[in-house]
Amino acid sequence: MERVLADRNLFHKATRRCSLWGIPMVDMSWPQIEKAAQEDTVILFPTGVIEEHGPHMGLAVDIYCSHLTCKRTKRALEDKGVKSLIAPPYYWGINQATGAFPGSFSVRSGTMKALLYDILDSLKRWGFQYVFIMNWHGDNDHNLAILEAVRKARQDLGVNACFLVKAFDVKRLGLKGNESYVIVQGDSRLKGPPPKYLEIHAESLETGIMSRYIPEHVDVEMAKTLQSTDLTLEDLMIWRKGWSDARKVTPLGYFGDPARFDKRSAEETVENNAREIARLIESYLNGTYKPPA
Repeated sequence: MERVLADRNLFHKATRRCSLWGIPMVDMSWPQIEKAAQEDTVILFPTGVIEEHGPHMGLAVDIYCSHLTCKRTKRALEDKGVKSLIAPPYYWGINQATGAFPGSFSVRSGTMKALLYDILDSLKRWGFQYVFIMNWHGDNDHNLAILEAVRKARQDLGVNACFLVKAFDVKRLGLKGNESYVIVQGDSRLKGPPPKYLEIHAESLETGIMSRYIPEHVDVEMAKTLQSTDLTLEDLMIWRKGWSDARKVTPLGYFGDPARFDKRSAEETVENNAREIARLIESYLNGTYKPPA
């Protein structure tokens, strides 16, 4: 009996060390993770890739931005009384457009789908019911692999996993927008005519986000010297073919105007995005979510 009580005391001590699970899953003990699942804590799952981001930033931009989105979303959910936990980031993805650049790792679609499926299986076995996947990488094949893994995991495992998709990307990914495994997020890019020159990769927004939140991973002085690529939709179609075609379109690895970065605007984008995601997750949990028209 004394041993049982001692074990219980150790368990309670271990699970008291974080309030509202304010530390990432990877830094938690197993009793904390077990208790989080018992308390119906939702999982925020950041996904991205390791790929080049121009000469002024490192390879992990997508992971940092995805994880940052989860951290800010978590804070917004806490304001709504919703407990959440950030899963370890997934970053072994598919890089088509940047594949010709050193540092842009890429895995096969089947490998990626299998790994994501197994991760969702683990979360389900531990007792987590809701998993919300947030991705910061635009490659079509990468996103399709996530969608297929989520669809299959829901079907086979019964895990309530959802992939947050921008309204701008619904048609491109072959979706209708009302799929049970998708939550569609409004996108300001749908307002007004498209710009003549596109901002796609390692551009002003990503450079601004990194310089605002993780400045040690940005060569700001170099960013200020980079010329705008002034590329159009036609150039994007070539760029998306990837490999040597993409490298000819963007020889320095960025697509846009990184020198035009603005930290204040980037912060506003990140915080507004997180609040919107938190609102959508809350409505999904309450059964009131409806995809945008």
